[in-house]
Amino acid sequence: MLDALLRQSPLFSQLPATALEAMADSISQCQLPAGATLFCQGDVGVECFVILTGELEILTYVNGAEHQLEICHPGQIIGEMALIDRCPRSATVRALAAAELIVLGEDAFKTLLRSNPDLAMELLRNGTARVRNTNHRMIGDLERKNAELLKAYQQLQAAQGELIRLNRLEEELAVARRIQESFLPRKLPQPAGWQMAAYSRGAQAVGGDFFDCIELSDGRLGLVVADACGKGITAALFVVLTRSLLRAASQAPWIFQGGMVHDPESVLTGALWLVNDYICREHSESNMFVTLFYGVLDPRTGELAYVNAGHNPPLLVAPGAASIVETGEGTLPIGIRPAQNYEVLRGHISPGERLVAFSDGITEAMNGAGDLFGDERLHLALREEAQRDSGELVNAIIARVDAYVAGAPQSDDITLLIVTRV
Repeated sequence: MLDALLRQSPLFSQLPATALEAMADSISQCQLPAGATLFCQGDVGVECFVILTGELEILTYVNGAEHQLEICHPGQIIGEMALIDRCPRSATVRALAAAELIVLGEDAFKTLLRSNPDLAMELLRNGTARVRNTNHRMIGDLERKNAELLKAYQQLQAAQGELIRLNRLEEELAVARRIQESFLPRKLPQPAGWQMAAYSRGAQAVGGDFFDCIELSDGRLGLVVADACGKGITAALFVVLTRSLLRAASQAPWIFQGGMVHDPESVLTGALWLVNDYICREHSESNMFVTLFYGVLDPRTGELAYVNAGHNPPLLVAPGAASIVETGEGTLPIGIRPAQNYEVLRGHISPGERLVAFSDGITEAMNGAGDLFGDERLHLALREEAQRDSGELVNAIIARVDAYVAGAPQSDDITLLIVTRV
């Protein structure tokens, strides 16, 4: 029966009966169901196989990934390399369809080669072709890997260049931040009977808010809280421009008024006219504007003359926060319309009262759910912290805002100025 089975394969059909008889002791038959593994890569090989029926796939594994090398059909011999070089199996063989195979031990394989020189040559050709194909694949893989490495190297170079650029930008922003911080008053004046405190923090490296306390030549104080539209570098540049122009115009009114005029209305309207005129004339194409509260306080009397140019109305807080009243609203922001007239409003800060000026970064601070801190929470903080002095109150309000947002990204610049008459 085995002889008849061997004769079904072209490999054995021409062998003489004596050769078949010599091979009989080292030949057997194998049935392999679909999906079953014949042998695995790395196994010790002591036999080879001739496919009678079915199909088998030759697989290899690279970094855990399976790669199909070849599909073998009836009449082909597989597994012979392990018998030739006596090395572990170089691949895994698995049945694609149910297969019937003849199993040849080493002695039968040698007999087969001696009896069929053409088969030996065919196996040599197949082995050579496999080596060539392997070489081609290896070369192709190396070329692909080299291309991937080159691309990765180029990307790394680009990333390093971008990192260097970002580091330089960060250094420049740090310098800009220090310069901008230097424009804020390092120490606010503290006239007898008054407490003044302020705080400002940008949402980005540089901010678009600022506060100032301008000491005027007649003993009055110019109180400023301003907010340039937007954030970042552009807003910061407008902050520097506006603050410098406003301070220069306030401290030297005779330059544009033609005389030594020091009344609050003249200081306010003259300074704001100059700043607005310059921004509208020189920077109208930038579409930038600045909201600003500018008040001139006479510490001797508590009289306050002020202009609100589109800013959040500051709050006038009664002793013990018995009442909290918004100061009057005013005109358009600076930089919107040339030749803008600025209406000067008047107020009075009595003993025990305080003026609270702020940017919308306070009331519009958002928590993780997108809810605003709002005016009500600010008023509540002013009432519950009413016994604190100006510096303590500034710190308490900022702490409440930070606790409310609970780590959510700061959405806008924050500025707060509190002036208390004790």
